Amino acid sequence: MNVGLNESEFKEQLASFLEESQPIIVEKWLIGAKISEDDPYYEEIIKNGKRTVELISRYIRVQDESWIITLTKKIANERIEANVNIGEFIANINFGRSVVLSVLNESSFNRVELSEGLQIINHYFNAYSYHSVTEYTKLKDSIIQDKNKFIQEMHSDRLTILGQLGASFAHEFRNPLTSIKGFLKLIEDECEASQSSGKHYFEILNSEMKSLEEKVSQFLFLSKMRGIDDRPLSLNLSGLLRYTIEILYPRLLESNIDVESEIVPDIPLFGVEEQIKQVILNIMINSIEELNENIIENRKITLRAKENDGRITIEISNNGREIPSHLVDSIFQPFISTKKLGTGLGLSVCKQIIEKHEGLISVQSNSERTTFVIELPVMVDKGVKEE
Repeated sequence: MNVGLNESEFKEQLASFLEESQPIIVEKWLIGAKISEDDPYYEEIIKNGKRTVELISRYIRVQDESWIITLTKKIANERIEANVNIGEFIANINFGRSVVLSVLNESSFNRVELSEGLQIINHYFNAYSYHSVTEYTKLKDSIIQDKNKFIQEMHSDRLTILGQLGASFAHEFRNPLTSIKGFLKLIEDECEASQSSGKHYFEILNSEMKSLEEKVSQFLFLSKMRGIDDRPLSLNLSGLLRYTIEILYPRLLESNIDVESEIVPDIPLFGVEEQIKQVILNIMINSIEELNENIIENRKITLRAKENDGRITIEISNNGREIPSHLVDSIFQPFISTKKLGTGLGLSVCKQIIEKHEGLISVQSNSERTTFVIELPVMVDKGVKEE
């Protein structure tokens, strides 16, 4: 420091120098900073630059960060409203630091004074950057949370409406379907008795009727309603899984898919057999359809089931394409599907069924295989949960 100057006198000289240099500092910063003239806050940016230099001078005199916090809150809010990313925001702050330091280096202060001045200014900009990033991140997080909350509320409202429509739709269609199915059976019996041809057509009609009934059931599950025949009973899960493989065997053979099964014998389960069967069939059929779209050799589905410490674990794997990471967490939500023409209802229904059986369902996917994991209690004394 100059002979005769104490620390407070030097700080006052340094602060006064920066106040006098404010115009040139702001001018140099505006030339090199990443700022668009179309920025809605362009005039405020100039004011903020001047205010920043004023605060440096104030900080040199009294190192109080409360003024910095007030300014960075204002600037962070403006940068977010202007849709400026945080990288550009911080780059402009760092460029401001370099401009101030370069102006100081061109001053008449001696080496010792420059060293002291640089240290104070760096402390200021470190605090300035910290509070800027903190405030910017907090505001961004708040915006994201608000958007997510809005999306969730809209999604919830949509599902509520869908549930109401689904329940109405299901009941409106279930009774006519039951009547049609009954009369179709009578006509089929009459044709068989008279030895009329047309058995193939009845097989097609019965298949389509079954498909319609399944769609009605899916809407009922989405509306969180239970059918009158959904009574949980003790059943042999192992036999149900083997039966599922058997009924899918023709389709597996046609698609040239090998099935590997590791099913522990006689696994007991208390649940609704048709519902559990629907879950396994849905995941198996999804696996078959995925492998049919994937041109690879050695197509393979693996089904494993075991019981351990009162918990049942079922794993259904296929070596098809990896589920995109952005879909893994939402794959069980309604309307989410990896298929081009998928409705996104099947896995949502599976999730509701498993949860009604007090279980969990999840998926793991990588480039080698996709595995659906179902966990269920061996026996549930209270039965399947009522809604």
